[in-house]
Amino acid sequence: MSFAPLRALGALALSLGLTGAALAQSSAPPDYTARAVHQQPDGSATSGLVIKSGPDMRLEYSENGRDVVQIIRRAEGVSYFLDTATQTYAEIRGTPVPDPTGAGYLPPCQEDDPDLACTFVGTEVISGITAEVWEIAVSGQPDATTILWDGARHRALRQSMPDGSVMRMAFLAMVEMSGRAVEHWSVSYETPGEPAQAGAWYYDPELRLEVREDMASGAVRALEDIRVGPVDPALFEVPSGWTKLDPPPGSTPGQGN
Repeated sequence: MSFAPLRALGALALSLGLTGAALAQSSAPPDYTARAVHQQPDGSATSGLVIKSGPDMRLEYSENGRDVVQIIRRAEGVSYFLDTATQTYAEIRGTPVPDPTGAGYLPPCQEDDPDLACTFVGTEVISGITAEVWEIAVSGQPDATTILWDGARHRALRQSMPDGSVMRMAFLAMVEMSGRAVEHWSVSYETPGEPAQAGAWYYDPELRLEVREDMASGAVRALEDIRVGPVDPALFEVPSGWTKLDPPPGSTPGQGN
């Protein structure tokens, strides 16, 4: 049994915003079920089922011809990997982490990260949002990266690298996607001596997460067939009677971004 998880799309996952009360953080986002799709530039694609309720997430996908289930319980810092054919599972425990979609403001850096030095510089308005300006330096490196941080969407709206490369985001419009009202953002990438590249980002303010990202490479990550509504809490539990296996050495729980 392999324990490599399918990366959740959306993670990816998140007031200040363009939609006013829609971004208010007074209540948790609703439960949902969706199909996560990752399409490569050549047209090949992988997909899996995503089920989300509060800080808990369930992923169902096929790996090497086998049906695999991953259960992520962020508040407990635990992940379970289930092999449905053999009714076996592995449990991997780590440090509890906050659920980005359930939190309001999140800073760009973790307080306990010894490898980063983060300095708050001020604020700047971008696309109608008052973003925080931060300088982030990697330990031992002389130069810092400057970002404009949207703490509500948990996203850098602009990122200026020491080598002169710049990533910029700009809000375009509210659009309908799969029957849902989402924010459409442009994303541009500029690197000295190279042609500019462009992508797109779509954010669902009710679910507080990205539902589609068009990358400059031509790859696309998306949540499709989103169905909002309560889900069975039993989906985030290991079925009784299954056999527990030892996880591979050095394994860490997934975070379900």
